[in-house]
Amino acid sequence: MKFCIFLAVSICLVIWGIAMPRTVALEGIATGTYAFYSTDKIQSKYVTNVVDLGFAYIYECKSSDADKVRPLFTRIDGESISFDKAVSTNTILRALGARVVHRSGFGVYAYTPRNEKHIVQDGKKINVQIVTGSSGTQVGLPIMLGAY
Repeated sequence: MKFCIFLAVSICLVIWGIAMPRTVALEGIATGTYAFYSTDKIQSKYVTNVVDLGFAYIYECKSSDADKVRPLFTRIDGESISFDKAVSTNTILRALGARVVHRSGFGVYAYTPRNEKHIVQDGKKINVQIVTGSSGTQVGLPIMLGAY
């Protein structure tokens, strides 16, 4: 079921062509794994894992290497970071200059004017999703595209 949701959201983002601008603030918060979702095919010694979805790719790297990998793309459909430890939602919101749009059992949805690309949910712009659990914190831009 989670894979089906992931697949549907990924296809929609690829079709809509959502390309995220640079989100520097997240890399400095804590260590973790950074993921880029793109139709581009790239190679880099900093990429630790590549998932071929058949229509797009997920490229993973250490969060400290995200700034080295990001410039290799001509188009980024989404980004996410999985921090190795729990990071407070307020810390992430401050780092991104974002405001909360909606809170749910799945976490927080927010909007930052620093990223012009977004999705619309219930008539409101969203381009940040934050989920904190026992294994750490995950942030998706505009939303998380994988299981969490």
